[in-house]
Amino acid sequence: MDDLINKAKNGDKTAFTYLIQDIQNDLYRIAKTRLSDDNDISDAIQETMINAYRNIKKLKNSDTFKSWIIKILINECNKIYKKKFKNKNIFNKLIKETPDYGSDNSIQNSNSKIDFELMIDKLSYDEKLIVTLYYNSNYSCNEIADILNMNANTVKSKLLRTKDKIKKYYKGGIYNG
Repeated sequence: MDDLINKAKNGDKTAFTYLIQDIQNDLYRIAKTRLSDDNDISDAIQETMINAYRNIKKLKNSDTFKSWIIKILINECNKIYKKKFKNKNIFNKLIKETPDYGSDNSIQNSNSKIDFELMIDKLSYDEKLIVTLYYNSNYSCNEIADILNMNANTVKSKLLRTKDKIKKYYKGGIYNG
């Protein structure tokens, strides 16, 4: 990865493309914690890639590439969120795409995804972000603390409280609240 980063720093577009392809799923999951519309998520990721490509020469340590680009993504998501959702009312959340129920497997996957999304939806933005970075992107608490400019112990305690909250939602039935 260091080789690709060095090539990208020297203007190699192909190397930069490989770097982005390697983390694109993580970028999507992280953007999804802040933005619900796939078009907004795509816009945030696209702006992130543009900003990262323009500024990759400023990256001092190749080991921090992934956390560096995630910080850019979080900033882009926040810009879009503030712009698009500042004055929207709650009814816009009711408009959702219907899932494809073509097979039993897709029904089971859709139900699991819906259950998870309903539980996650009850969390605050910080809680969603920390859970996504920890479980989906496999970051350590120290890495999350660096990305979010928080104390590592704060991240650990928020993660623990969030896990407890999710357990309560699950045990109490997420559809009840």
